[in-house]
Amino acid sequence: MKISHAQFSHSGSRTTNQDAIGHVAYDARECFVISDGVAGAPGGEVASKLAVATVLAQCADRTHPDNNEQGDALHTAIAAANQAILAEQQRTPAQRRMAATVAALLIDQRQCTAQWAHLGDSRLYLFRRGVLIARTRDHSLVQQLADAGLPCDGISPRLLHLALGVRADAGPSVARAIPIHDGDAFLLCTDGLWQQLPDDAIEHSLRIVHTVDDWLAVLVEAARTHAGPDGQTDNYSALAVWIGHPERVTLASIR
Repeated sequence: MKISHAQFSHSGSRTTNQDAIGHVAYDARECFVISDGVAGAPGGEVASKLAVATVLAQCADRTHPDNNEQGDALHTAIAAANQAILAEQQRTPAQRRMAATVAALLIDQRQCTAQWAHLGDSRLYLFRRGVLIARTRDHSLVQQLADAGLPCDGISPRLLHLALGVRADAGPSVARAIPIHDGDAFLLCTDGLWQQLPDDAIEHSLRIVHTVDDWLAVLVEAARTHAGPDGQTDNYSALAVWIGHPERVTLASIR
């Protein structure tokens, strides 16, 4: 099955970009990762790059016993990224509070399945026939309050209760493996993108494009258009993955 992907990463109005993106293909599997350094402490860009590099290296390690199973591979890889960041904190006292979010997608072409995992508020979206059918749930205070049925107005969506580098036992949320279909589209993105674009806007953008590159071009333009009244924007990044030919079903669905 054909798999195509595209990515972008912009600093927004910030002077530095703490987002990181990566991809590796191995043994009929492909792993896609995105990470965002948690703002407010030095070293966020170090943490995000270390997270991506560690997850990709772990997933591509053919000798690791856990890599025979997708879910085990993702959990092990993200746990290794957490330990790598914690170790770097100890080596570099000036970065002892650095942390990062992560979202990872693992596609197995032999089994025709996909599985994903995340920690923090970097998100993964799955669209089928142009319709959003799954999205990760943020490890944030806002999400916790919403899940408990409590008001969350006025609470910053940037307040996280889980992220890489926060504590040694921080474990990711791992979705169950699902069959993939021709026409599926995945989007991994940092909070700088999804905070500017609601889910329905991202969904609509998929229905008006013919290629994965065009999709991201539309999202970039939309993110710029939806900047706040002060013109200030966070870093925003995305990694899109198309299975087969989504345009054949997404364009057809709006005729």
